[in-house]
Amino acid sequence: MHILNGALAANAASLGLNWIYNIPYLEKLAQKEDILFMPVDPAKFKRAGKAFNGYPNAEVGDFSLQGRILKWLYESLENKEDFSEEDYKALLVDHLKPGGPYEGWAESYAKKLVFNHLIDDLKLDHAPLTLNDDQLVGFVPYLALKALGRNKDQAFEYAKVLTSNEDYSALYHFFDSLFENAQKGSLKEAIDQAIPSLPRHYQTILETIKDTPDIKQFIKDNELNTACSITHAVPIIVHILYFADAFENAVHLNTKLGGASSDR
Repeated sequence: MHILNGALAANAASLGLNWIYNIPYLEKLAQKEDILFMPVDPAKFKRAGKAFNGYPNAEVGDFSLQGRILKWLYESLENKEDFSEEDYKALLVDHLKPGGPYEGWAESYAKKLVFNHLIDDLKLDHAPLTLNDDQLVGFVPYLALKALGRNKDQAFEYAKVLTSNEDYSALYHFFDSLFENAQKGSLKEAIDQAIPSLPRHYQTILETIKDTPDIKQFIKDNELNTACSITHAVPIIVHILYFADAFENAVHLNTKLGGASSDR
């Protein structure tokens, strides 16, 4: 499967239940209904209790904001080979600023970027906000460049439009290793081989995977949550990959775990 199609399909599949933080509710729902490509239903968010309906106007097949950014960047890189980091910044601002074409929930990284742009644009006497995002949007440049077969060393330069967190760069190398070694053996073997390349705080968590096949126990034991931060999201993603036997099953489990499911 083309990496871009896989990423966007998974993103859209989970959007109907994105940001529901009630796993028992989602497990019961999955027993009664097909939870993939589910329409956004405000009643489900209300019944779930701990939930945030960030995309109330989304239709089936739509993407989260991060999914849209991936599509925007991929198309821009495809159409302009010398597309720069400043071009990426301008692309995001043009779509996300007031009056721009994007209509929907904007996460903190988007608001900070637009705020800093408006400071410059209006020549305001205000210090710019620090861009130190740790959400999965930092993987967008990596996926876009990989999908195009381009040099992925530039991915972190694009990512720095929104973040200064150098964990992304190390994580790109980790996933590169997975892609490469999975061609030679099983995905489990590829993950085992790649774990030592990670920063120590990820290694400590991921070294427990093989002894904790139950993902809910894995989340509990390692004090993870299902929100947006890569320090929580990446271990969950890798656990899903480690035990899933098919793409659709992986996407189904990811959706059933809730939280930031579309972006995971």
